[in-house]
Amino acid sequence: PDLSTAGAIYDKNFLAALIKDPTKALKVEHKFNETRPHPMIQFFGLGGDLDQEVADIVAYLQSIAPATLDDKKVYTDACQRCHDMKYDKLMSSTDKDALKGYMGTVPPDLSIMIRAKGNEYLTTFINNPQKQLAGTSMPRVGLSEKAQNQVIAYMEKVGDRKKAEREDLGYKLLAYMAIFTLLAFAWKVKIWKEVH
Repeated sequence: PDLSTAGAIYDKNFLAALIKDPTKALKVEHKFNETRPHPMIQFFGLGGDLDQEVADIVAYLQSIAPATLDDKKVYTDACQRCHDMKYDKLMSSTDKDALKGYMGTVPPDLSIMIRAKGNEYLTTFINNPQKQLAGTSMPRVGLSEKAQNQVIAYMEKVGDRKKAEREDLGYKLLAYMAIFTLLAFAWKVKIWKEVH
């Protein structure tokens, strides 16, 4: 993938771990091992201090990354390689057969995932899919907290466009029930007053 935004969207510790050992950083040890190695090989260094070389690579990625990215761009760079977002007419940029070969299945469309799974589930799933779905082929994404929030905000905007309207209706319904309860109580008091 193009790494021009990697320094902005991925957590720096994740990037360092990914460079050193992709299988472990992505949490896909159950899928890749010595007999079936991960497509991205480990970086063993250029002969100097490995930690310093990795830190230099991460610093370089951060230095070339744009200062700001909108939510859609973060989603595109972090998720669109594998996932479609049909509600916003975004299709995966990877060949479906290649995805199926790597993942074992074609990754799902994310258009309504926010409504199907919810914000809390996705917050955990993005950076630790094995915790929510043990054995899944989806790798850990490793987004920074800001980028993760941007991805979820974008998914919410696309997949739950009526959220604000629904929440507004909820407040109106509560106000209506409160007024109705007060009127019913006043009516009850009036009726019982006449009975006594």
